[in-house]
Amino acid sequence: MEYKTIKVGKKNKVATIEINRPGVLNAFNTQLILDLQEVTQLVKDDDNTRVVIISGSGRAFSSGADLTEADSDWDGSKDALLRGFKPSFENIISMPKPVIASIQGPAAGIGAAFAMSCDLRIMSEDAYILSVFSNIALVPDGGLSWLLPKYLGYGKAYEYAIEAKKIDAKECLHFGIANKVTSSDKLKEDSMNWALGLAKRSPQSLGNTKKLMRESLSSSYWDTYNSEAEIQNSLTRSPQNHEAVLAFFEKREPNFD
Repeated sequence: MEYKTIKVGKKNKVATIEINRPGVLNAFNTQLILDLQEVTQLVKDDDNTRVVIISGSGRAFSSGADLTEADSDWDGSKDALLRGFKPSFENIISMPKPVIASIQGPAAGIGAAFAMSCDLRIMSEDAYILSVFSNIALVPDGGLSWLLPKYLGYGKAYEYAIEAKKIDAKECLHFGIANKVTSSDKLKEDSMNWALGLAKRSPQSLGNTKKLMRESLSSSYWDTYNSEAEIQNSLTRSPQNHEAVLAFFEKREPNFD
């Protein structure tokens, strides 16, 4: 299926979602919001997809909301955030597979929120995260008011938000926002190689580890401990567990197909 604002691809169980509005630095208009809802739902429901990469075409991941759009389907900002953007965030966060943000250039505004909502991030050396909202007398949205303090701590997050300061790739790596930093010309290749490596690992391990760690952010130690025990019990002696143990003893790569 083809979309007006997104390029979708698939290779060896890795799905790629490329935001494709390069002329406006991949700014979000109504069509892109709706397309992203549909595409993230599609890859979430595809059992043959094990890893997802989200990127932007051209020079940017995304510059944020398209402030030049004259008409939209939303009844104000609240409606856009809850009925427009939220379903895509929910799909990214809840899908039982890792989602990698492959970031070049700016990931600003709601684009920063999408990049940070992914499970993993790889950035080019010229990439940066930017909470730009204070420049137009607004507050961070898309969950950035929750995400930024988790990585930076309250003081730094507040500083970067109210001063609309760029968090460059080097700082992102330091703060744990970025998992990897690479050159611009190798970003696409390194993103795919990372995803292909993850796609060979146990889907049940990747999916359940994501579930446990996502839920731990709002759970107590003992709630997480008990959830681990329940999930571990359900996975022990499963076909994937059996294959992984057998491969370990046979000194070979496990096959989870």
